[in-house]
Amino acid sequence: MADPAAELKERFSRQVILPGVGVEGQQKWAQTPIVLAAEGTALEAATTALTAAGASLITFLKEPFDAVPQGSTILVLTQNKDLRRSLSRRFRSQGQSVFFAWAMGTGWALFLATHKGSQCPCLECFEVMNPKAFGEPAPGVPRLMAAMAVSEILQFILKSQSPLEGKVWVTSLESGVSFLHEVSPIYKCTARLLAEGAPVTP
Repeated sequence: MADPAAELKERFSRQVILPGVGVEGQQKWAQTPIVLAAEGTALEAATTALTAAGASLITFLKEPFDAVPQGSTILVLTQNKDLRRSLSRRFRSQGQSVFFAWAMGTGWALFLATHKGSQCPCLECFEVMNPKAFGEPAPGVPRLMAAMAVSEILQFILKSQSPLEGKVWVTSLESGVSFLHEVSPIYKCTARLLAEGAPVTP
């Protein structure tokens, strides 16, 4: 009978030798369920990057939403703001951690919302205070954004933590600027108001 660890070591020999990966890390990538919500070039780039890294348990999330496998790492790359908000509210209410990434202009942003106790900060806490951080992306940017997002979740799977927890990492290719923006719970958050049963106007 073939040894799964030996097969991984042979197939992904160039990754296994990387510090912090090894056979154990490669097994984590192969055995961790990953849920992906994306479309277009972002979906294509993320899928390619994940499979190249050895991720094999990938679920593509589409409406109507299916159940998410237990212990999944969730990556939301969709540019559809309504879908992004819907997923944000769903996973917030379930207390599930989610990586969000979106492209805008010549840059992109990454955010890890842990939704501890099914509470904020969530994506909408940031969105309400920073509406200009969302917009149409320039051609090619979603592909780069997806590659960066996959890199972050692969590190998260290895380490079970991320420097993006509760922070939005904004990068601009045009200006070369990259910075972290702290996200705090806010009382204007639509997801919070809805969860509390407060009236919310469209």
